[in-house]
Amino acid sequence: MHCQVFLLYSTCTCWTLSLRSSYRSVLYIVPFTKVEESFFVQAVHDLYKSPFINSGYDHLAFPGVVPRSFVSPLLISALLSPIRLFTNATEGIWLQVASRLVLGWAVAWANSRLRSAIRIRFGGTTAAWYGVFCICQFHMTFWTSRMLGNTIALVPMLLAQACWIDGRRFTAMTVLLAFTAIVLRFDTVVFAAVMVLSSIQCLTWQSVRRTVLAAAGFVALTVIVDSYYWQTAWMWPEFHVFRFNVVEQRSSEWGVSPAHFYVTYFMPRLLLGALPFAISGVALSVDAAKLAVPYIAAIAVFSANPHKEWRFIVYVVPVFNICAALGIAKLLRHRRIRTLARLTAVGVSAASFAAVVLMTYVSSLNYPGGHALSALHRIATSSNAHVHIDTYSAMTGVTRFGQTRSDWIYDKTEDLMPPQFSNFTHLLTSEPGLHKDEFLVSTAVSGYAGVRLQPKAILSGHLPIAIQQKPLVYIMQNVNL
Repeated sequence: MHCQVFLLYSTCTCWTLSLRSSYRSVLYIVPFTKVEESFFVQAVHDLYKSPFINSGYDHLAFPGVVPRSFVSPLLISALLSPIRLFTNATEGIWLQVASRLVLGWAVAWANSRLRSAIRIRFGGTTAAWYGVFCICQFHMTFWTSRMLGNTIALVPMLLAQACWIDGRRFTAMTVLLAFTAIVLRFDTVVFAAVMVLSSIQCLTWQSVRRTVLAAAGFVALTVIVDSYYWQTAWMWPEFHVFRFNVVEQRSSEWGVSPAHFYVTYFMPRLLLGALPFAISGVALSVDAAKLAVPYIAAIAVFSANPHKEWRFIVYVVPVFNICAALGIAKLLRHRRIRTLARLTAVGVSAASFAAVVLMTYVSSLNYPGGHALSALHRIATSSNAHVHIDTYSAMTGVTRFGQTRSDWIYDKTEDLMPPQFSNFTHLLTSEPGLHKDEFLVSTAVSGYAGVRLQPKAILSGHLPIAIQQKPLVYIMQNVNL
């Protein structure tokens, strides 16, 4: 018995280290960020450079469609501040990596709290398999350290789910959910509603009072902080997001998908190998069914919105991973199918991990702008360079952290006319033909261009698919300057 307990504890500890190692590995392989992360990355940079608002803040020049809160970037930049004891540098991809390490650590820590709650309530086997599934999912490794509002919101959501699983910390759960919805992502109110309703038996007047008081404090916090940084009176970013998406129904401007898209497209991509075991878990385990039903209801609510993105429902992944782990634990208790179940689970998990490796490699090719800026810093030795960064380059990896030359001017002005480019010494552009009269291509950075199937390659021992690349961002130099 003691040996089994030791093995289960060792397994959980190993998976904790593996989960943290997985996001760190991905971070070092892909240090750059994309347009979806732009606000939070630039905000962390600006706050780290100076916590006091000034005209150099990126969001004043590029505010985005809707405002976002500065509360989480302020916290991340504060956690980065000890670095100032060793260096005065405020630029550098290494600082961007450090900021993402902070976020990745926070998500991994919150996930470890959830796994601890799983171990206490459902046992070590379930907790161990939960860890396996997390490591074998692309969105739980690649996106763990990415500066998305949804990833940041995943930290308190995981902690709230740990309280939910525990069943004895209802007030802590509701306070965490209130913070998430009020400050970070208003759409998490859907998940908050189903979690509270499923635990309604724990509701007391004391918990209501404490949650309401906490919610009022969170509103005050975001209004005070964001009114200052947005230089606008009574700025509550998530209220503006609510008005944009729900009241004005403008989210559809960014694309629409059929009602079944979350179930038929996003859920298989999010869960990968955990999906069949999650289904079996819901079918075989009462505990899994109780966990899944509220989240299935939440997915149904989100499905009514024409605009759909995987990140809107990423919070379901931990819950369905628990269901999958409960399903495997249930199957392993049957002696007749124990060996088959274990082999199947290991095989499916291995296939999922292989898919994660492939998807990570493909995704690493989606940041030609970031690689181009790094290449420009290596090949251009002149001082006082004036660099124009076009929209595509800015969307695929260029951030202020990467603008490391203090003697250069970096310009992201959009919709310039051809004569206006004459004053630039260098360009990062996806359309070199527009500038061929005054600029020469110094080098080109390639990126992802699709997948080509090649079944015959199996005969020679190669993969049946080929990842194609093509030049996407060009570094050009002014021939007249």
